[in-house]
Amino acid sequence: MFNSVCSKTLHYARKCSVFSFSLAYKNLHFLDLHQPFSSSSIKNASNQKSVVVSYLMNSCGFSQERALSASKYVFFDTPKNADSVLVFLKKHEFSDDQISRLVKRRPPILLANPEKTLLPKIEFLKSIGVSRLDIPKIICKSPNILARSLKNHIIPAIDLLWDLLHSNEDIVFAINRFPELLVTNMETKVAPNLEILREVGVTKSGILYCLKHMPRLLVRSPDSLKEYVKRVEEIGFYPQTTMFLQAVKVMAATARLTWDRKMEVYKRCGWSEEEVLTAFRRQPHCMVASESKIMGVMDILVHKMGFHISDLAKTSVLILLSLNRTIIPRCSVYEVLHSKGLLTKNLSLTKCLVCPERLFIKNFVQRYEEEAPELLKLYQEKMQLSK
Repeated sequence: MFNSVCSKTLHYARKCSVFSFSLAYKNLHFLDLHQPFSSSSIKNASNQKSVVVSYLMNSCGFSQERALSASKYVFFDTPKNADSVLVFLKKHEFSDDQISRLVKRRPPILLANPEKTLLPKIEFLKSIGVSRLDIPKIICKSPNILARSLKNHIIPAIDLLWDLLHSNEDIVFAINRFPELLVTNMETKVAPNLEILREVGVTKSGILYCLKHMPRLLVRSPDSLKEYVKRVEEIGFYPQTTMFLQAVKVMAATARLTWDRKMEVYKRCGWSEEEVLTAFRRQPHCMVASESKIMGVMDILVHKMGFHISDLAKTSVLILLSLNRTIIPRCSVYEVLHSKGLLTKNLSLTKCLVCPERLFIKNFVQRYEEEAPELLKLYQEKMQLSK
């Protein structure tokens, strides 16, 4: 089944490449210069540019500098069509801010035919389950959707997603997370990347998880994905686990220089290189935390609370917790309990920090209302400071 999907992907992408070339060729008619520009044509062009600049500033919220830059890509004598585009977008739940952002990213949209070019794509997105309020968000994130052929690109892309996910709900989820899926070259990126993951042993469910929750990985260059996969395997992750995909995702989002810098930060805090890798294996996102966040967590947990530095490497999920909303308020409660000798062996600092809010209140605050009635007020005060 997976090979069949890849085959369909390659076939579809080749078809799109031919279509795109043909379309681009047709649009090059303006390069046929049959006669030199006359002074009147230059004057008309100048007047036309002035109209466009004024329109972009007055109707789309552009600065003069931005309007001048965008006017290189938009030409009209009257704003009639542009007005109809703006009216159309507002009718379909685009806010003024979204319209401004959309036009800034794709000025030629003002020249589009609302009924023939824009409406079919919006109606199609609605038909697969995208909500009317999510459509503007998706299009603003990836304006190129409006430039793609519905028949030759968008619908085949959705068909391929359906073959993999078998659910409109999951397709919509993936598109909302990464709309570029609808405009990505399937032949050069998605199909080869799916094959790379399959070859190293990522399970079918893992590939579906990646497609749904980490679609950005699948539109990277296959060569770079291969490198990330190799590095993650060398660190000791197993391709059959979801944590493997999480690690690849983090590796792909972290430049080599940034990785080396984070490694040095952890070493300065007292970890060996192997302990840093242990922490990464336990929770890959620990390499995404900022230097100030890492230092802040280490300062409180290791220096103030007495957490052993090596143990922290084995529970690196703690580094991802919010200092102000979780670590500081809960450590304050834990310190009071410790000072009064109220802690039992099963109430460790780790449990105190990682348990859900409801369980924390129940097990570390309400349980000791008689022995330490000040705990709730203390916790609430610390939480208030975080706001």
